[in-house]
Formats: sequence, C-alpha cells, structure tokens
Amino acid sequence: MSTVMLYTFMIAASTGSIAETAKRLRYSKSTVLYHIREVEKACGSELVERDVRKFTLTRSGQKALEISEQLLQKADELKSLPTADSRGTSTTRLRDANAGPSKNLRQPRRTVSA
Repeated sequence: MSTVMLYTFMIAASTGSIAETAKRLRYSKSTVLYHIREVEKACGSELVERDVRKFTLTRSGQKALEISEQLLQKADELKSLPTADSRGTSTTRLRDANAGPSKNLRQPRRTVSA
C-alpha cells in the first residue's frame, strides 16, 4: 500500500463515488477500485459498503480514513524537512547494509599457517 492509494481512498471517501474519484484523479475506475481494495487488504477489513452508484464507509472505514489523513499529513511533513543546502551542512551518507564493507575500512589481515 502506498500513499497514493491512501490518497485515492480519501478522495473516494469524500466523494462517495468511484466514477467521481476517477474523474478527479484522472484514473480509470478500475485503478480507483484497485487502490481501495489494496487499502482494505492492508487494513484486514472491509472499509466500504458498495452500492450500485455510490458507497459509504464502514466503521472500520471511518477509522481508516482518520488514520490515512494523519499518515498523509506526516508524509508531507517528511517531504518538507530541510535539505542540506538550507541548513548549510553536509548530509551523512548511509550505506546499504548489504553492500559490504566500505572501501575506507581496512579488513584485518589473516595469516595462513602452514
């Protein structure tokens, strides 16, 4: 599940319509439905009650909507963190744990006894 899927879920909850959500986000209806299903899978429960023309949120859906709003707000906060240039300091590079030892670190020499 991605923040895009959470956003789609939020828009769908506010419109109450798959077609309207698809139109607003310029997605296909199947994409909107897929995003909602993926959010439901991640939550482990049904979030919407589907009807022919519209849907409504279940109790779990209402709670998921609240949490989604909070998560997306936090994601926006992460995006707005100051960059290295704006602080005037350099950033620390983290290396991938699977990348092996850094070239700057010397490995201890192993001696082979005959």
